[in-house]
Amino acid sequence: MPPLMACVLVVVLALAVREDLLRHRIPNELNMAGVILGFGFATLVGGASGAIHSVGGALVGCAALMPFYLLRGMGAGDVKLMGSTGAFLGPSGALLAAALALIAGAVLGIAIVLWRLVEPRPLLETSPLVEGSGAWRAVATILVVRSERFPYAVAIAVGVITTLWLRGSLGALFVALGIE
Repeated sequence: MPPLMACVLVVVLALAVREDLLRHRIPNELNMAGVILGFGFATLVGGASGAIHSVGGALVGCAALMPFYLLRGMGAGDVKLMGSTGAFLGPSGALLAAALALIAGAVLGIAIVLWRLVEPRPLLETSPLVEGSGAWRAVATILVVRSERFPYAVAIAVGVITTLWLRGSLGALFVALGIE
């Protein structure tokens, strides 16, 4: 991936993470801009085959996270963001990034549950389950955390940036920016 293309992808991810952290949503305009930019760069770099590669990546990215949306495990904006980044990465890159995002999401989810176990919350303190053993407290914590909104754009960004790093595009971006 050319450094400028990688730079644009990182900017799209940074904006998505910011919006998800602040507003718990990823704007459709940002996801659409990502798809258009990914498709445009892929077409400029690879012609018709680049365009097909980009569309395939967007479809694979969306398809990889769609089951989690259908099970109400994540929002539609997260699925669209994965599709948007897939337009830059192509089908195999989108699949790798989605798998890494799912791993990152699981790690972040476990970290949040562990953090909530250590730091008591008023809702948990009034729960009848908390009066029991530590296991009941863990169950109550998981039930409370499950109802919270999780900024999944962070996990997607980790998956995509790790994919860029594994494929050498992140190093090329650093060189192009003069960061060595």
